[in-house]
Amino acid sequence: MKSRNMFAFVVAAVGLWALVQPAWSAGGDPAKGKAVYEQRCLACHGTQGKGDGPTGKVLIPPAADFTSAASKKKSDADLLKTIENGKPPTAMVAWKGLLSDQDIQHVLAYVKTLRK
Repeated sequence: MKSRNMFAFVVAAVGLWALVQPAWSAGGDPAKGKAVYEQRCLACHGTQGKGDGPTGKVLIPPAADFTSAASKKKSDADLLKTIENGKPPTAMVAWKGLLSDQDIQHVLAYVKTLRK
């Protein structure tokens, strides 16, 4: 009987964890991030994140190339800070307040896929 109760408890705990985990997880969904990226970031950073979007090509300094060695060295915290706060005096705007915190996490997750 004890093992049956323990099994039920574990199943319930795993089910509850699966329901609440996305709400408290800091990680984003790259698929959702791609949709936001295509709407908000693609013009500057380009389809592959090389900074070669139609607008990115004419910016001074140019838009960041997420595939570069320098970009690959940046921590998640550094990338998140740039997404949230922008990068003065460049054209990189602050997205905090314009995008939800979750959308920012999604974009971060997608940008990380471009760095590979």
